[in-house]
Parts: sequence; structure tokens; C-alpha cells
Amino acid sequence: MSVSNTVLNEGIMQIPSWWTCPPGYEELQAKAHALGKSELLERAAISDQESLYPRESISKIAEAGFGAVTLPKEYGGLGAGLTGFAVLSESFAQYCASSTMCWVMHTAAVQTLFSAGTEEQRQRFIPDVLRGKIGGLAFSEPATGSHFWNVVSEAPRLGNGYSLNADKSFVTSAGEADWYVVATTYPESTESDKLMFLLVENGQEGITQFPFSAMGLRGNSSGPMKFRDVYVPAENRLGSEGGMNYHNDNTIDPLFLLGTAACWTGIAQGALNAAINGAKKKVHADTGKSVASYQVIRHELAKAQIMVDSARSMLYRTAEGLDKAIANGTPLGECLFPIWQLKTHAADIVIQVTNQALQVSGGRGYLTGQVEKYLRDGRAGALMGPTNEILREWIGNTLIDVPWFE
Repeated sequence: MSVSNTVLNEGIMQIPSWWTCPPGYEELQAKAHALGKSELLERAAISDQESLYPRESISKIAEAGFGAVTLPKEYGGLGAGLTGFAVLSESFAQYCASSTMCWVMHTAAVQTLFSAGTEEQRQRFIPDVLRGKIGGLAFSEPATGSHFWNVVSEAPRLGNGYSLNADKSFVTSAGEADWYVVATTYPESTESDKLMFLLVENGQEGITQFPFSAMGLRGNSSGPMKFRDVYVPAENRLGSEGGMNYHNDNTIDPLFLLGTAACWTGIAQGALNAAINGAKKKVHADTGKSVASYQVIRHELAKAQIMVDSARSMLYRTAEGLDKAIANGTPLGECLFPIWQLKTHAADIVIQVTNQALQVSGGRGYLTGQVEKYLRDGRAGALMGPTNEILREWIGNTLIDVPWFE
């Protein structure tokens, strides 16, 4: 490769686009960044400071055509696959992590509806999704903590439907989504597992949501929900009466882990971008030098960017691999190992990089503001189930050829 192809603008090195975006997704990424700058960023601070659900930002995402990004085009979706989903999540998160996480959970819920639901359910719910309706996942329960795939709640038969009684601990978009995929069990199931998914519409009698106050992601409304004697008609059951671990492994886990890993990567890049911008602009009057002119600062920026790019490279390679698996008919449940590694790494590096961004930003970074918000938002990653500790155990078990899940 000649120097003329890599060095432009009076010696400034240009970063190749293929390093920051999968080939073929450049236009999608550009649209996401434009939306982030014009719509998401300006509301992010208000959402954080007031613990305000970012409904307007999520509506703008839907208006831009990203309300059903993974669905086939014949259903009105974007048909961008998991790679497009990862590009959008990583890009949005550089501007507003709360909006991104709500959108990631929404996308996972919509894909679950599409994958596990009937054609009638698709036709009933998807058109409204395309018009901006929001879906959510109600999985984790206080009794089992971050083992969100193990639920103790039950929904026995009641007439031509089910009576749902469940306590849910962290439900992104709690009280704000228009409908939820609620994970529960069917006590009389003849399936190998009793896990059952019910579509519950917001506002039904017996549903209570509680306030969410947290260190970061304060706009998520990820509070507890209680479902007390909520009647769910049989036509709102997704799939069979039990046996839904298949969709947990092949739809929900891949999208949830991929989307959240993209979010942590985007938060890390957003924090670093803010630190770089501040270091270039801040000039010390006594020396006449910018903060960025100090070698120690540049080295910290370099180390942080290398960490972000390592996570981004894993992100896009994993997403492209999952899309190939789908095209080849390989169940995504057979591809979980790289997604576990990806989520663990992204959730680790966002802690490191946001700390570096804060250090580079100095006292200004410690004040309530953009960098400080990125640090608080990113800290959720390692705690969000499956926690990094659980994922490392699964990875380790796989490496020594023992069953990863018991």
C-alpha cells in the first residue's frame, strides 16, 4: 500500500472505514450517527438528570426506520440482520445509553414475537411496532436474581387463557412499553421445560410498576413490576405451553448479549470522544499548551482506543458470524460461546475506558456531565445478567469440555 493511499491532510493519518464499520453498513452507520447527534444527544442529559424515560428519542429512532431492524423487509422491517443491529446499537450508545438500551430490549422483544409467534400475532403487533409502539422483556425475578432464565412464577390455565402471577425485578421500559414478553412457567406443561412466554399489554388490570432510581442508565425505567392475577388470553401466548428455552437460547440471548455488548462498546467510544475533544480544547494559560499536547495524555488516549477497537472488532466479527449462521440454518444456540466472550470483554473494557476518559478530563470530568454520565452508564454492563462472573464460568466450563449449563 502506497503512502499516498493512507496519509492525507498534511500528514494526518486517516483511519480506514473498514476498521470502524463492517463493509456495506457505512450508510446505515452514518444515518445512526446523524440521528444520535441531532436527536439523542440533546435529550440524554435531561433523561439522566430527571430519570425521564426517553420516549421522544425512541420515537425518533422508529421514525428513522429502525423500529424493527432485524425483521424481514416483507414484514416492514429493515432486514439489516444482526450486523445492522450491532452497528446501530454501538452508534446510538455513543450519544444516549438509556435510549439505546430501551431500543435493544425492544428489538429483542420484537424478534422474539416474530420468531416464536404465529402469523396472526405478527400481523396484530408488528404494524404498530413500525408506527412506534414499544415492546419489552419481563424476565428476571427477585427469587433467582441474575439467573434470569430460571423463573419461579406460574401462569396456570384460567378459562380460555392464563392467570399470571409474577414478580419481576428489572424490566427495561417498565410501565412505559406498550407490551411485554413475560417469562413464566406453565405448571402442567408436558414439555421438557416449563418456561412459557406470554404477551401482556400495558395497562391491563393487575399490573403495577415501581420507580427506578439507579447509578446510571437512569432513563431506562428498569424498575420492578408485579403481575397479580393478570388474565392473558390464549391468543397472547407465544409458542407452546412450556418448552420455550429454545427461544431463550436461540433468539433472546443472542440479541440481548450482542445488543448490550454493542452498547457498552459505544459508551466507551462516546466517553473517549468526549475526553479527546476536551483535551484538545483545554489550554493551560501558564504553559500555552493544550492538555492533548502532553505525551502522557496521548498515551492514555491511545491505550483506551485500542481497548475500544478490540471490543468493536469482536462485536462485528461475532455479528457477521451470527448472520452467516442464520443464512446456513445453524441455530444461534450453537453459537453462544463467542457472544459470551464478547459481552464479558465489552463490559470489562467500558469500565476501564470510562475511567481513563475521566482521568484525562481531570476535574471537569469529575463534575456532573457527559464523561461522568458515560462512566455511570457503562458500569451496569458487568452487573447485568448473565453477570461477567457467570459468563466466565460458562466459558471456562466450555474450555475444559464439561457442560456449561446445569
